[in-house]
Amino acid sequence: MTTYPPVPPPPRAPAGSGATSFDFGKAFTFPFQDPEWLSKTLMGGLFSLLGLFLVGHFFVVGYLAQLVRNVVAGHERPLPAWDDLGTYFVEGFKLVLVGIVFSLPVLIPILLLVIPAAILEGEGAESAAGVLGMVMVCLVFPLMLVVMVILPAALTRAAVLGRAGAAFEFGSIFTFLKTNAVNYILAILVYIVANFASQFGIILFCIGIFFTTFLSLVMTAYAFAETYRLSPVK
Repeated sequence: MTTYPPVPPPPRAPAGSGATSFDFGKAFTFPFQDPEWLSKTLMGGLFSLLGLFLVGHFFVVGYLAQLVRNVVAGHERPLPAWDDLGTYFVEGFKLVLVGIVFSLPVLIPILLLVIPAAILEGEGAESAAGVLGMVMVCLVFPLMLVVMVILPAALTRAAVLGRAGAAFEFGSIFTFLKTNAVNYILAILVYIVANFASQFGIILFCIGIFFTTFLSLVMTAYAFAETYRLSPVK
């Protein structure tokens, strides 16, 4: 099992330099400042394509975890090289498991209603479907929103500290969210914009969606890592 030393704090910026402000635009431009951005993106796109068979997803998530650490450490060009695949796979696997655990409060209520609805027939099935719809609106959808808000902070914390258990230290996570609400909202906006723009990759013979999706993930990871880096409370 790979462990990581604590990420050192980035160098302090001179007073009045404005470097402590969240740079919304840089989240979209920083990948292209790396001279090797194209080869790194091509590799990331290929692993995203392998994500169709699940295994590639672990490599991508592990790669993003290393990117997060690089951003928090203040690296000028934080895009990692694809040179530590074993570590990326292991860490990605652990972080994917974290995501699955976070999704259980959403999945369990759905399964508890979908399975009986699938077994019943006729009016019973229709009634179960109606109940499922009400639960989705009243319970599952709000839970889904909560998970979507908390999960990026949890995964970022786990990546920076190098241990999956850090994703479940909810006291620290909620303090982080409260202290960095504005920057965190900006990071969510980066995700929304980057995810929307990535859909245009389907124009490139459909397969281009895997490369643009990888770039959107890189931009999103950068935004949440930058929020963590700028936070006065870790």
